[in-house]
Amino acid sequence: MSDNIIITFANQKGGVGKTTLCTLFANYLVAHRKKVLVIDCDVQQTISFRRKADLQKYMDVTIPYNIQPFNIANATNVQNLMTNLRKMQGIILIDAPGNLTQQGLIPIFVNSDYVICPFQYEVTSINATATFISFIYKIRAKLSEDVAQLFLVDNSHDKRFGKKEELDLWRMTAKRFSEYGYITPMVEYRAEMRRYTTLYLMKTQEAIISPAFDFIYNHIFIKGEKNGKE
Repeated sequence: MSDNIIITFANQKGGVGKTTLCTLFANYLVAHRKKVLVIDCDVQQTISFRRKADLQKYMDVTIPYNIQPFNIANATNVQNLMTNLRKMQGIILIDAPGNLTQQGLIPIFVNSDYVICPFQYEVTSINATATFISFIYKIRAKLSEDVAQLFLVDNSHDKRFGKKEELDLWRMTAKRFSEYGYITPMVEYRAEMRRYTTLYLMKTQEAIISPAFDFIYNHIFIKGEKNGKE
């Protein structure tokens, strides 16, 4: 397995937990003794602001990984960033903005080894995720090569809901999505997920995210899969 891996968290729809999962995955990787750098490309720069708040709240703590905000408005600057990131050792996580019209996204996806796409089983999210998958595969077709291996995460899944018709639709959606990437175990909807920090992974959060993150970790770091399905 390469000493340099770039993983991007992305979807074109906001509110699916992209930033939350990116932060929690950074904490998860550090707990697995991985060297991590987070590039915060989201317009709101939530991860960067949360780190500042964490450092004000928790004094004299060891910073587990660095967070670098970056504006992707200029595609050339983004390409230079990706070139520099490729020379670094460790795992680089990128929190991408939820807007596919930004030209700076193209160099990110072209240079990413993996893309983790959170989604939810509701119509707007499913349609947006399908559009996002199509966007990724258009890039692949244009370059005549695989761009990044996709992991699709059913995030904030609420077990209290789901009539038979809905469950059937969700199964059909998962089957369709699985033709384009790996469907991870779900991440259950729990209030603890909103209480995350950029400094450590809470035990309650670990129990919630471990099925999905263990799945991703095993594929990337144990099996060593990259750019292509089994």
